[in-house]
Amino acid sequence: MLAGTVLLTGCSEKQEASTTLPTTAAAPTTEALPPLGPADFPVPAEARVNTPGAAVEFVRYYVALTKHLAMTARDPQPLLRLSEDCRTCNQIAQALAADVAANYSYAEYTYEFNEYGPALVNGDMAEVGFAYVQGPITAVDESGQVVPDRSAASPEMLQSGASLLWKDDLQSWVITGLTVG
Repeated sequence: MLAGTVLLTGCSEKQEASTTLPTTAAAPTTEALPPLGPADFPVPAEARVNTPGAAVEFVRYYVALTKHLAMTARDPQPLLRLSEDCRTCNQIAQALAADVAANYSYAEYTYEFNEYGPALVNGDMAEVGFAYVQGPITAVDESGQVVPDRSAASPEMLQSGASLLWKDDLQSWVITGLTVG
């Protein structure tokens, strides 16, 4: 209690005003990252650093981007731009493009992303292990009827992983390999 009294009474003493003002010079800033990803769903800054944590955040973003594109029924090109020579990424993009062409939409798209720990980073390469819990997912056609082969009624845990490559020109990771399940 004595310490609290000393601190509080120290503030009550009269203090003279400073005769100098802070400088108006701009504080040094870091260069802004170039935009990456869809304008309404850009790659977050915390995923755009060459660190183990950022590698995990990039994979988390990529998975979320898949849902974002499915729910907005848009062109899956951002998935392709954020991957390089990734067969599974190409298959996901093709499936989304086929859904758009068939006028399917998603009434429900639930998933969980649970990383297994920090990414393993070796220079410009990273490996991320995660569990992907898919579902329920409900795809519907133009009349609102459920499309069974594009839907998953109950959640399913899929042991998953991703390989990444750091790209200096993008200041970002890209997916080079993706295993889901």
